[in-house]
Amino acid sequence: MTRWGFLFLQWLKRDLAGRYRGSLLGMLWPVAQPLAQIAVFTLIFHGFMQVSWPVGGAAGAVATGVAQAQAAQGAVPAGAPSGAWAYALNVFAGLAVFNFFAEVLGRAPTAVLGQPNLVTKVKFPLVLLPAVTVGAALVHVGVGAVLLGAATLVTGTLTPQAAWLPLWLAPVLLYGACLALLLASLGVYVRDVGQMMSALTSLLMFLTPIFYPLSAVPPSLRGLFELNPVAWAADSLRGLLLEGRALELAPWAVHLGVSAAAALAAAWVFRRLQGGFADVL
Repeated sequence: MTRWGFLFLQWLKRDLAGRYRGSLLGMLWPVAQPLAQIAVFTLIFHGFMQVSWPVGGAAGAVATGVAQAQAAQGAVPAGAPSGAWAYALNVFAGLAVFNFFAEVLGRAPTAVLGQPNLVTKVKFPLVLLPAVTVGAALVHVGVGAVLLGAATLVTGTLTPQAAWLPLWLAPVLLYGACLALLLASLGVYVRDVGQMMSALTSLLMFLTPIFYPLSAVPPSLRGLFELNPVAWAADSLRGLLLEGRALELAPWAVHLGVSAAAALAAAWVFRRLQGGFADVL
């Protein structure tokens, strides 16, 4: 296990270094890219379309033209940001989570497929390849959480609820591991999987409350949206870092159980399909 941990860290460093090698900004890209996205989305949705984020994010609908009153549910930290600043921070939280899953969906299908030499010529623990995909994607959510925490610290709205982040992260990582293991193994046999993921990622962006709060979804459809683990993760992260809401343990426990079972099932599928990787590649 220690040897596997060493291999994982070395492969993760190699993956991150290779991705940004030769670029002028280098490792600043995980910061610059989401900031550019937030600036564009805030300009379009908040500036042009006059979409505002409800203060507290727990109740009410998206407003047009005017800011929302204080939310009826959940305590809002004193001095909580409003207007464009509030909208940008809430979008940032949603994008941090979405970018994590989007990267896993986009890169996992080629995690094994793109390393034929490791499959056919050397003895290598192939399960580390999708694991590295998850680790590299974690950089996005980690950078987002740190920047959000710094923003709330600067504005004086940081609350003790941020201490729940390690618990919040557990189901998120397990969901990512499930997707990475499943897609990495299927991607070797079905090359169309990688092409399908780009379309799925585009749909996921708009079916996840990134640019709008979950409370804006009509009640008749809200149950379906709440089944989306990305939606739960984004809403929970906003609650912890921006709204002073504690992590709701009942939904968290459900997601932890589901994600753990799904990750175990995906690991079983990966192990069963691994024996044929060399024949296909």
